[in-house]
Amino acid sequence: MIKITLLLALLLSFGTGVSAQEVSVSVKGVVKDEFGRPLAGVTINSTDGETGTSTNASGEYAIILDANSHLIFSYSGYATQKIVADGKTQIDVELKPDGHKKDEVVQLGYTSQRRHEISGSVSTITGEELEKSPVANLTQTFAGRFAGLTTQETYSELSRANTNIYIRGLSAARGNGPLVIIDGIICAYNSNQTLDYISANEIESVSVLKDGSTQALYGIQGANGLIVITTKRGIKGNVKIKTSFDQSIQQVTTTPTFYSAAEYAGLRNQASVNDGKGKVFTDQQIENYRIGGNALYPNNNWYDSYFKDYAAMQRASVNVTGGNNKVQFYSNINLMHQGGQFITDQDKYNPNANNVWVNYRSNVDMSLNRYLKAFIRLSGNIKRERTPGSGNSTIYGSLFQIPPTVYGPLTPDGKVITTERVGSPTFGMLNRSGYVRHTVTNITSQFGLDLDMGFLTKGLNLTGIVAYQTNAVGSLSTTQDYERWMRTSNLDELVFNKKGEQNNTPLAYSKGHSYYYHLTYNGALNYARDFGKHHVSGMAYMFFQNLTKADTGSPGLLPYNRVSSGAEANYNYDNRYYVKFDVGYSGSEQYARGSRFIYTPAVSAAWEVSNESFMKDATWLSNLKLRASYGKTANDQSGLGRFAYLDNVTVNGGGPIGSLQYIINERQVGNPYIQAEISKKQNYGLDLGLFNAFSFSLDVFKERMDNMVVSAFSAIPTYQGIPLNYYPQTNSGIFENKGYEVTASYSKAINSNLKISLGGLLGYAKNNVIKINEPLRNADYAYRTQQEGYSYGQGFGYLVDYSNGNGFFNTQQELSNNKLVYGFGTPRLGDLKYQDLNNDGLINEADKAPVGTGALPRLTYGISGGITFKSFDLNFLFQGIGQYSSMIGGQGVWETDFDGVYGALHQNAWTEERFNNGELITSPALSLVKSVNHEANDYYKYNRSYIRLKNVELSYTLPKSLSKAISADKIKFLLSGQNLVTWDKMKSKDFGPEGGGYTSFPVYRVYNVGVNVVF
Repeated sequence: MIKITLLLALLLSFGTGVSAQEVSVSVKGVVKDEFGRPLAGVTINSTDGETGTSTNASGEYAIILDANSHLIFSYSGYATQKIVADGKTQIDVELKPDGHKKDEVVQLGYTSQRRHEISGSVSTITGEELEKSPVANLTQTFAGRFAGLTTQETYSELSRANTNIYIRGLSAARGNGPLVIIDGIICAYNSNQTLDYISANEIESVSVLKDGSTQALYGIQGANGLIVITTKRGIKGNVKIKTSFDQSIQQVTTTPTFYSAAEYAGLRNQASVNDGKGKVFTDQQIENYRIGGNALYPNNNWYDSYFKDYAAMQRASVNVTGGNNKVQFYSNINLMHQGGQFITDQDKYNPNANNVWVNYRSNVDMSLNRYLKAFIRLSGNIKRERTPGSGNSTIYGSLFQIPPTVYGPLTPDGKVITTERVGSPTFGMLNRSGYVRHTVTNITSQFGLDLDMGFLTKGLNLTGIVAYQTNAVGSLSTTQDYERWMRTSNLDELVFNKKGEQNNTPLAYSKGHSYYYHLTYNGALNYARDFGKHHVSGMAYMFFQNLTKADTGSPGLLPYNRVSSGAEANYNYDNRYYVKFDVGYSGSEQYARGSRFIYTPAVSAAWEVSNESFMKDATWLSNLKLRASYGKTANDQSGLGRFAYLDNVTVNGGGPIGSLQYIINERQVGNPYIQAEISKKQNYGLDLGLFNAFSFSLDVFKERMDNMVVSAFSAIPTYQGIPLNYYPQTNSGIFENKGYEVTASYSKAINSNLKISLGGLLGYAKNNVIKINEPLRNADYAYRTQQEGYSYGQGFGYLVDYSNGNGFFNTQQELSNNKLVYGFGTPRLGDLKYQDLNNDGLINEADKAPVGTGALPRLTYGISGGITFKSFDLNFLFQGIGQYSSMIGGQGVWETDFDGVYGALHQNAWTEERFNNGELITSPALSLVKSVNHEANDYYKYNRSYIRLKNVELSYTLPKSLSKAISADKIKFLLSGQNLVTWDKMKSKDFGPEGGGYTSFPVYRVYNVGVNVVF
């Protein structure tokens, strides 16, 4: 150790002096493309990477390097060129297009490879592509851009949109998303949320790791796939400043049906008559509503009263990058402001939604001497958001609760109006309940050292990183209450009675706070060396992470610790044969010592056929590569309680005399053998390229988990006394997932003025729950299991009997002839007829059958393209899903909530007159209360497949002569849009195929105008 320490000290002291003794030469030149146009931003480095620069706006460069060194020219979309300096002072270069991006460096988290070296399955995209989407949340930019990635926008509140992400569907019977790695550091907690703390314009690339060979290295955290984000780095060369500003208008893509007062009254009467009761409204009252102009008979559209057509968003950013051979830096700051969409009526404070985000990032890389480098990564996100006291989503859902026939929202003397069934009306929640101010800070910092250990052997280096992430939320809540008043049932007078005991109160203030943090240590030893035609490389790492979650209860408040290690070895012979070995060894304190650590090995291989000597004459075949991989990867996020291997037994005082007697509480029973789930993954791939322009890839995969964590319910009798949910879970479940992915693209520069591109991707994944210890239902059940043998999330409901043509009881005779007994009510005319699947004469739970396709769509696809003509650029992206259907119920689909919430389908509900006239029928007979129709059944199965014009961007770049007028290198104006048009097969247009249904925020459409200026 003493010798090594002295050696390092000598290197630190004299490393710089050694390099200064080398003979150097100044080289300059111009880099152009195949049409002779100068290329700006081309990186030029010496062989050892110690010296480098980049081209300016005119394609010019100048560099000082060792006279015998090589110059390496790299530029996205072009093949890397290596040129021997050989003492020359002028070297001009023409880069050749790389239609298949073989030289692209693909980031794999802890390692990286050139694309032509990859033998596993990886999808990538640049941050520049993601910038085309004018949205607030990064996850909203992913849809349709990665083969094998499924996205579901489940919640669409402005600036809080939640997009669930799945790589190749599911690896186990639960909805866990992928692991996120940012700049080599694992974000193990709230991974999906972490993505929203990054903006697209600070991202260099995003990689999606999909197969066992790319996931095995990450051990117990890799089974659900990985999303690897690499942020931008400083570039050697002159300082470059990029600024941008966007002004966006946001609009909901769907608007629920809102009936007029007269229409509502008619539907309410229809439901009451169907129930055998009298009309709720007289014909004269309905006519009064229709005529209008009478305050006694209002016609209120509460949706229009409280919800604006548009919301505004502004975004601005500044990027600064540059550097020299000693220091390279990249700094970025982003500002976003997002206004609310509610219409408020409060002059003492502003309760409307309002959000301000500030992102910043600074990446600095330093060469301390010839052997030692250091880097610092600092980033943060500060978000100030204001919401109404009751919350944005609660208020949006309340828009549909009060009928349009209700006078309001205030009495003539200013008191808040509600109804018998509505506890808190929209007006009160929005204008009389205060507001909440959240301040969210997410700070990440990294410090690392990189030691070139070439003094021991060429190609060896050692890297160490210390990283810290902290997330804190401070909340200031202001609350107040208000009186509720109701109008009497006499519609011929405006008389109001107070409801409940609430009174008007002043604003009351309170504070809250929560936080979580990661502390990460990571060390890695890397090796890469060429021996003629043989290229070998390897990596070994050790990782420790200490995580404190936001939980405040025991035992969740205790820190979570993970230890991982692994190694990777690569061999490449003559860029023809590739093989890669990976192994992870990882563990968590979640498991007992004997089951804590597991191995996750993997192997992958590839054969680049197009590089064989016998393929030299096939110039049309620019790429042909076969790939295969097999590996194990694991998951420790399996829904287990904290320290699942320990018994949870507590003792408390109790009994008649507490000081003398005790109560023993037996809760969780530990399983000392529980361990992380292991998924075995196979992948077989083909890459094909033609004429250096057309690319095609096919991947077929199969995944199987034989030790999925499941309950042991089916093996334990209920009479033994301990609640079943306290019994330990076991590694006895079996889950399978398989599918394929296809990508194809064509890109060609026709001439110096015209370039076209077109691409598409298609992914299919179907999972199967083989074993989950599901107890068999009784023999009279038509389907004795409802999980095993089906896709995860499979819905079950009654099947409508369409043997009479429409599935309803259409006549009294048909109803009288019905011999089936419904176990949940008595059918009426116009109600649904259900199938008796077990032929026992009773419609009950035993007759339920699988309906829909499960929790996830099985098919995902995207179609993208672009055309560049002179200074104009047009890019588009279509995104869609297929083979996805599920049952949807609840408010707006079923009409009985509150005082009747009617959707579009209820307008043509079954009536005897409508049936006799052969008119369109889109809903069973209406009811005031729950009927036999309001059960899970396939009448309410919605086909949720769709195709969407996800993104369009049209831009124009000013001529350089105009840009130089303000000393700018480039000025670009753009128009863009997101979610512009959606084509679907939903039963109604009340809500879209994504999101939570009728009363949830719809997906937003965005129109954007922007300008980018580069100095």
